[in-house]
Amino acid sequence: MVAQNTCLQLCVVGRDTFIGAGTTFTDFKVLPGSLRSSFAPGRLADSGMFVLGGCVGHHCRLSSGLVIYPARTIESDVVLLGDSDRHYITHDITYEDSDSHHLKSRYDYPRLYPRQ
Repeated sequence: MVAQNTCLQLCVVGRDTFIGAGTTFTDFKVLPGSLRSSFAPGRLADSGMFVLGGCVGHHCRLSSGLVIYPARTIESDVVLLGDSDRHYITHDITYEDSDSHHLKSRYDYPRLYPRQ
């Protein structure tokens, strides 16, 4: 589900994912040079591309007003709440970075897609 005024540019979104209103997925690097993306966990490599969209896994919940930079990956089962510290998503987000860990006392958000 994608809420109003959301801009999805060349991105891939998994099943059962919600993207909040006003969230923007960018796909173009403004600064000179090609984009770097993760080809292996924890390692960035030059992609040789100037335009590359983002990727959101299955069963994610993204709050409104986020800006996701080009070639960024959000792993499955992640909950992202937009705040002043995390308004711009400039790096890959793993399950361990998810805000669901802080909400366990109030909400039960199960992990449905664990890593192999």
